Amino acid sequence: MKRHRQASAGPVYVYAVVRAPLGGRSPWQKGKLRLVRERSTAAIVADCRRRPAITPGVLRAHDTVVRRIARSVGAVLPVRFGTLADGDRSVRDLLRARRSRLLAALRQVEQREQMTVRLFGRPRKQPRGLGVGGGKRRGTAYLMQRATARGLAADDPELEPLQIALRALVTAERIVRHDAGPLLLTAYHLIPRGTAAAYRPLLRRHRLPEGLRASVSGPWPPYAFGPEF
Repeated sequence: MKRHRQASAGPVYVYAVVRAPLGGRSPWQKGKLRLVRERSTAAIVADCRRRPAITPGVLRAHDTVVRRIARSVGAVLPVRFGTLADGDRSVRDLLRARRSRLLAALRQVEQREQMTVRLFGRPRKQPRGLGVGGGKRRGTAYLMQRATARGLAADDPELEPLQIALRALVTAERIVRHDAGPLLLTAYHLIPRGTAAAYRPLLRRHRLPEGLRASVSGPWPPYAFGPEF
């Protein structure tokens, strides 16, 4: 790999985390992107004066960069849109502090891509007593609500038929419950790269219980499996 551009003392925009070192010159190196390395991990960043506005065009541009990176490496962990670090030193500090977790996550997403399934239907009733009250009990009620939400997230009977249908392809799954309207939950599935064409027919052929419907999008880079910076 050719010599990297000089490190910036100002804020940097973080796109993704990859393994280091990288051999050869990668397509993502065109333009303003550069590598900030800390031992066996590295972040792909660009100098940035301020956090970008959230617009469809900016989001598409971000996704284009992440996809370009993903095509050039075996494993990529996209970083949440709009993530800024104070400078290269801050990025290295983060990589160093989270090295073991990042390496484990990179192993998980090696040669994988993400499919996203959204399940729609009638929301389940929340257990009584989840309302957040005032006064001294507010913090306790909030913690109870979070604990109950985690319990619900671990129990997803609506998704079980799809999980059975897709288990031959899905290597990892993350679920976010909503239960606030017709959108019940979102499931993020890791599948081997290049198998989306097999994933979609499996999803279409499997009949859901009455009152439920699913929509699928992807393949995406593994956004739901990336680090929180």
